[in-house]
Amino acid sequence: MNFFGKQHLFAFAHGPLVAAIVAILLCSTGAIVYTNKTLQSIEENLPSTLLIELNSLSAALDSLNSVATSARIAAVAADEVHVARLRADVDTAHRLIVDLRNTYVKDNLIHASSFHAVAAPAIVDVRIWLAEGVSGWSPDSHVTLNVIASRISEAFAKASAIKANSQSAAQMILDSQRQRLETFQLSVNALFIFTVLLVCLLVFLLIRQRSATIRESEAKAELQRQHDLLDSLLQSVPQGIAVWDRTRNLLTLNTGFTAITGYGSGDLTNMHSWPSRAYPDPVYRQTVIAHWKNNSRNGAACQYQVTCKDGLVKDIEFRAVPLPDGGLITTLSDVTERNRREKELEESRRIEARAKKMESLGLLAGGVAHDLNNILSGIVSYPDLLLLDLKADDKLRRPIELIRESGLRAAAIVSDLLTVARGVAVEKEPLDLNAIVEEYLRSPEFETLSRHHPGVELACNLDLTLFTIIGSRAHIRKVLMNLVTNAAEATDSSGVVSIATANREIDRDAEDVELPEGRYAMLTVTDQGKGIADQDQEKIFEPFYSKKVMGRSGTGLGLTVVWNVIQDHHGFIRVSSSGQETTFCVFLPATSLPLRQQPATVDMSILRGNGELILVVDDTDTQRQITSSMLTQLGYRAASVTDGEEAVQFVRNQAVAVVILDMIMSPGISGRETYERLLRVSPGQKALIVSGYAETDDVRETLQMGAAAFLKKPLLIKDLALALQPLLADSRQA
Repeated sequence: MNFFGKQHLFAFAHGPLVAAIVAILLCSTGAIVYTNKTLQSIEENLPSTLLIELNSLSAALDSLNSVATSARIAAVAADEVHVARLRADVDTAHRLIVDLRNTYVKDNLIHASSFHAVAAPAIVDVRIWLAEGVSGWSPDSHVTLNVIASRISEAFAKASAIKANSQSAAQMILDSQRQRLETFQLSVNALFIFTVLLVCLLVFLLIRQRSATIRESEAKAELQRQHDLLDSLLQSVPQGIAVWDRTRNLLTLNTGFTAITGYGSGDLTNMHSWPSRAYPDPVYRQTVIAHWKNNSRNGAACQYQVTCKDGLVKDIEFRAVPLPDGGLITTLSDVTERNRREKELEESRRIEARAKKMESLGLLAGGVAHDLNNILSGIVSYPDLLLLDLKADDKLRRPIELIRESGLRAAAIVSDLLTVARGVAVEKEPLDLNAIVEEYLRSPEFETLSRHHPGVELACNLDLTLFTIIGSRAHIRKVLMNLVTNAAEATDSSGVVSIATANREIDRDAEDVELPEGRYAMLTVTDQGKGIADQDQEKIFEPFYSKKVMGRSGTGLGLTVVWNVIQDHHGFIRVSSSGQETTFCVFLPATSLPLRQQPATVDMSILRGNGELILVVDDTDTQRQITSSMLTQLGYRAASVTDGEEAVQFVRNQAVAVVILDMIMSPGISGRETYERLLRVSPGQKALIVSGYAETDDVRETLQMGAAAFLKKPLLIKDLALALQPLLADSRQA
């Protein structure tokens, strides 16, 4: 068939479809025209006719109302003016009613005939009575006018009811026409929907007929495009993908596979060549193969350590998906970095959990330490007072000294508990860490340690350019003492304990990501012991956790004290241990503040008072007695009260030189609030803070308000004398 024949056949086949579309369009056009005319007719004729008729009816009713009103007024007035007004209103009403009859009674759309039947006779009667009168009475008589008023009022009432019915009838007509309009609209909508559906069907048939001639030519191009797309996706996906046939020969692998492992298609001809390359260790290889056979079904993830082509070992996650023809797709992902981050996250969670545990234990330790310090005041402070009155050769002197030394050792343990609680107020100052190390090596504690471990040798390597740190001298010294003591006890009968200091600067590119940027002074203590087991490294900083004999080698608080002191100083501590040695590295932030000069030793004989009045505020009776006795022994006058309210009242009535103020008193207000009230009563009031345990914030706020210093319980008479001396020096000079 030639070209023209094909065109003729195509036109013949599609002729009925075109005719159907034309017929549909004609029908739709006719329906639209018919609907528009109908709507126009309804819109132009009916509403305007009804409105005109209703307006005419309303005008006639209004004129009838005017007649009724004029009749009532004329019946009352009975004068010519009002009678004339009545006659004029009657003529107007008569004219409107006649017009209404002549125009609208025929259509009667608004019940005009009923209205006319009521209103017209009444107007006729009124006109007759106004001309002839009623039963012999003259037209302008009261009788005639009252009859007219009664007659016209009755007619007006009936006409009003007819008017209301007319409005209802008009509304019903409009509703009927609206329903007719809606029916037309629904018909047109249905016709349009049918038309659209039919046209869509016809267009679909035309498109389908047309597209059938194109699909075959596009099929090959589409298949090629899909093939190219799949290949591009295979090569672009970040995962490694290898496709194997049913005999496990390699069909293809993508660039992601090579990027992760380094192996290409030339290295892997079939799946059996993979294990020997990826798992060179025979034992591990057999473990992987057995695990893969048991766990790789249904796409389950399996993770192994793979030796890549360049020798680097990576953590790789594998999945296997079977194909319908018996082949297999293997995907692999490098999860080395993910595992590292998960490990770091787990480590941070362990650190956070340990911190919370330490905090809860610290609260318990702080409460116990507070009570013990109050008790120890009698064991430490009273011997201080007794020894001042005893001669050097007195037989009671040595027993009392032993009691005092025992109390001081107990107070040292309580001090450790306060450090665990991290609630004791710590005065910090610029420090030379090297000087603290040298001071400790000359101390009696280190001499005692050397006697107990004669085979342990000490090696010291201090950096002479070490950064200055800011902190508490006593607490940093305790950190050093505990680390060296642990190192000596961990070392065998002979070995070396090394102490070293060095500077360390951390910047953004440093490997120590755990440390914030800045400068640090680093203290390192290393022993040659057997090391710390991995499962114990997480617990060594917990209170009372010790592998040593409790009570003989320590209290179990040593490393807990170390950890808490480092936290209070915003530092960091690291532990590394092997079977041959253990190293503790402490990082303390550096400061640019200059070092302070250490005060010279002061003779107790010059620390006595001149009878100044000192007020002791403490809720514990024993503590008040002890402190008052110390003040009396030092040459001061002492007064005491039990709570803050009494202290404020005392200072209001009598001036005192210094207030010695306990920070925690129960019941009643705290030491901080007491000092606030004291300053209101006596501005500039001098004060010392005394407590066995105090929140750091409370102590800091009280010191900022003007308190001179903080003394820890149990009080020593020398510490009390040294604290009072500078406070009273100005007043003595004056």
